[in-house]
Amino acid sequence: MFETASKLFILVLVTNAALPGVSEKEVNKGFSQPKYILIYRTNMDHLESLHTTNKVNVSKIEVNVLDSITLKVIMNVSGNISCHWTFKNITTPCNVNFCTLHSQIITLIVSRVTERHAGIYHLTTEGTNTINFPIFVRAKPRKPKITMEKEGKILECTAESYPSSSLIWSSSSTRSSEIPHINHNKSIESFGVTRIRKKISIKQCIHNHISCCASNIHGTECSSLYTQDLDRSNTESSVLNVFLKVGDPFLVRCIASYETYKFRIGWITNTNAGNTTEVLDVEESFVSSRHTRIRFLFITSVQLENSGLYTCTSTKHSNKTVKLTVFEKGFINSSITNNVHTIGEAENFCFEVRLKAYPLVRCQWYFSHKAFPSLLKKISGNSYSASFCDHGHKPGIYEFFAENEEAEFQTFFTLYIKKKPSLELSLGKNNIFCNSTSYPLATVSWKKCNEKSCAGSENITEGIQTMELDGKIFGSKSILSVLDPTVMTGGFSIECCAENAVGSICKRSYLPEQDKMRFSKTIFYTTIGIFGLVTILFFAFIVPKYKKQPGYERQLLMIQVIGSSENDYVYVDFTNTDYDPKWEFPRENLELGNVLGSGAFGKVMEAMAYGINKADVPVQVAVKMLKEKYEPSEKDALMSELKMMIHMGRHENIVNLLGACTISGPVYLIFEYCCYGDLLNYLRNNRENFHKTLTDVFAHNNFSFYHNLHNDQQFSNKARNVVQNQSYVPMNRESNTGMLSQKSDCDLLFHEDELTCPLNTDVEYRNARRYEDEDLHVLTLEDLLSFSYQVAKGMEFLTSQSCIHRDLAARNVLVTHGKVAKICDFGLARDIMQDSNYVVRGNARLPVKWMAPESLFEGSYTTRSDVWSYGILLWEIFSLGVNPYPGIQVDSDFYKLIQSGFKMEQPFYATEDIYSVIQSCWALDPGKRLAFSDLVSIFEKQLADAEVALYHNIKVCKYNSHYKNLPISSMECTSIHSATSSLKESMPMNEDVQM
Repeated sequence: MFETASKLFILVLVTNAALPGVSEKEVNKGFSQPKYILIYRTNMDHLESLHTTNKVNVSKIEVNVLDSITLKVIMNVSGNISCHWTFKNITTPCNVNFCTLHSQIITLIVSRVTERHAGIYHLTTEGTNTINFPIFVRAKPRKPKITMEKEGKILECTAESYPSSSLIWSSSSTRSSEIPHINHNKSIESFGVTRIRKKISIKQCIHNHISCCASNIHGTECSSLYTQDLDRSNTESSVLNVFLKVGDPFLVRCIASYETYKFRIGWITNTNAGNTTEVLDVEESFVSSRHTRIRFLFITSVQLENSGLYTCTSTKHSNKTVKLTVFEKGFINSSITNNVHTIGEAENFCFEVRLKAYPLVRCQWYFSHKAFPSLLKKISGNSYSASFCDHGHKPGIYEFFAENEEAEFQTFFTLYIKKKPSLELSLGKNNIFCNSTSYPLATVSWKKCNEKSCAGSENITEGIQTMELDGKIFGSKSILSVLDPTVMTGGFSIECCAENAVGSICKRSYLPEQDKMRFSKTIFYTTIGIFGLVTILFFAFIVPKYKKQPGYERQLLMIQVIGSSENDYVYVDFTNTDYDPKWEFPRENLELGNVLGSGAFGKVMEAMAYGINKADVPVQVAVKMLKEKYEPSEKDALMSELKMMIHMGRHENIVNLLGACTISGPVYLIFEYCCYGDLLNYLRNNRENFHKTLTDVFAHNNFSFYHNLHNDQQFSNKARNVVQNQSYVPMNRESNTGMLSQKSDCDLLFHEDELTCPLNTDVEYRNARRYEDEDLHVLTLEDLLSFSYQVAKGMEFLTSQSCIHRDLAARNVLVTHGKVAKICDFGLARDIMQDSNYVVRGNARLPVKWMAPESLFEGSYTTRSDVWSYGILLWEIFSLGVNPYPGIQVDSDFYKLIQSGFKMEQPFYATEDIYSVIQSCWALDPGKRLAFSDLVSIFEKQLADAEVALYHNIKVCKYNSHYKNLPISSMECTSIHSATSSLKESMPMNEDVQM
């Protein structure tokens, strides 16, 4: 596999981790924005060593405990990859996904990392090549273990942690005075874990408090020496509860003092204590002449039968007991009775989980992909509670996760926030709409009011339809009530009220009496009849002189074939088709931004849609709408387009519908946002950076992918100026909303600061193309093939849905992350009156240079006429944005040329094979043109051939260690013929580009 791959990228994603540039404060506040660390990135020289060793050792990867980590290997290789992961002798198959047509991603996700996940993860491909990922887990130390040496004179404290910790014995009631150790040992275990041992003499254990604490940058953990002090008052509990699991050491001491030395202490038990060690009395004289004795009980490794009572007895003191409970293994138990909570907007509330656990647990709360550390509060024995109050009254699903050395526990809570209803009342053509959003769901009622007030008015019960809508935001419920006012026989205003347990709200709207309405209508229609006749006679003389400007008509249409010929069709009318309300998006969750494009009939605006795919997640979208003053027919056309897009379905190579706003305001159609704008300007803006092959890209950038063309301010300013001067819909403005956005896998071939546009967080572009090239702002022949292939795929889908486009051109193809091409129809946002590409023909403005002869002369549009337009689009792509038929004016001679079969010459950057495909799209007989399914197959093969040519015919250049800073011509190179040498050797700029 590695022999065919020219580049290998290894990336690691760490969430909620302590990363460079991320403060501890941010972590504690719930820092969760994923960070990708580029661990390994090869160039040609690295690949050579890879071929030799068949092994890549990645630098160590540090992860904070309870974080999640994603290991990714991105390889430029075609075909199926055979691979597996191995960790601690456990083998699992690989998860492989396509990043682009010829790039694949191998992914391994380890969620909520703990110390047992530390180690080397081996990725083995094709049975021989291995990549090793060493994972180091950063955490505060576990509780230190206190044991006794066999001789019974020395106490030893042992702690393990990564990173390394300090270890301190302390004593006395202040718990702060350090006990000098008599021996110190430090050793490095596997994967950076440091084991520290410190020993003290038992003669130093005369104080009440003896503890051993381990500390590192992540925290401190202490263990106290279990002690029964017989001198303490009997008012305190005489029983000490100790919990251990099988195999743990058990060390407890009994301490007592008396005015003379004539007293004895000892241990008795009701169990078989096993391997115990009793230490001789230790005497210590104080100023007060009191004598102190200490006696230890030690079990090196407890078993289940060691559970029981251990009593310290004295001849001068009351006895005290230690109750030992030995568990077979570690555990976490919880009994939660209520996981769903509903609270008021101002109500104080904390989630709480009560646990019984051993050993001590670590835990965290999670909400909306953010982690919040949690502190445990000890209740008694091995019972604890964990609470979370910092929820900010945000409705949603909250997760609690806890783990210890041997067990894990997970539970979910649902939080709803009570909200008073909101209300929108609007008048439709034939109905009155009342829309309410609240929690819990409100009930809606209607009243017919008199002139002064609605108090005491009767409720309306007839002519009402009520439906519950899907809430786009978690914890909100919407209800829509529709009133038919024709059932009314009197009254001057209508009141709609929404009410739930929190409160109520009412709104009124004026409504004339029906008798007056009927009388007004009679007068109106009579007047219309009189003046209508006069108007008809008047305009009978005016209309022939002045032609009415056509209204908005969408280009993308669905057809239904009604005869045997492809030309025997009718356009499908969606006017009377029911609109599916599940596509309705709350208007208040849409935050409109800048205008992306404006035309004679409407405009497209950039916007943020909150919760359109997931609750509380903002998504950057494009909103298509009519201008403020529009004809009813234009609104009907936009609604028909909405219904058609719903009926059509989704495809990755069309600009997909995400939702719509049709209630209580103008109609908005919400589409995917494409950050790089239209394909025409994308090609023109990047023309200067076209390279025949990626080999030339390497040479141009001195064989270094670290070269960042984003830092070229001159280029950035130039590109920005070009885009802003266009009349097309550029859609390339960056969001400044500050939203946290995730990056797709391919975006990460470069560091974060090399990326320019935020991704839509909920759209996965599986056919993304070479993000490393995109970040360098370069174009290759393979990119042009990719655009051609993707547009053909999109048109193949439209054809399968019986759709014809009628205006297929580079200006109507948008480009987004990964060089993904998406076909669109934003014609209402294009000023065709000022666009020279749209020429007056008859009573309409048409894109004549892109139109097939049968469309131009007969008005016939079919999928075959779209193929002709696709051929023109291919010419645009392989000329890098040159205007079609350069130098030829659209006049009577132009139409004669088209009728005679005239074809443009081969575009500058096209091969003979590609030009042959273009010509086949321009056959005068529509039946002889290729179908889009054929074009998909052709460009799929062209892409595959280009990849093979690239991988097997690449220039391998070695840097001379003494001449690394010299230009590329000074390097020692071995040249091999490129498979794309059929391209012209020089690439001058074409002078007739119309910008």
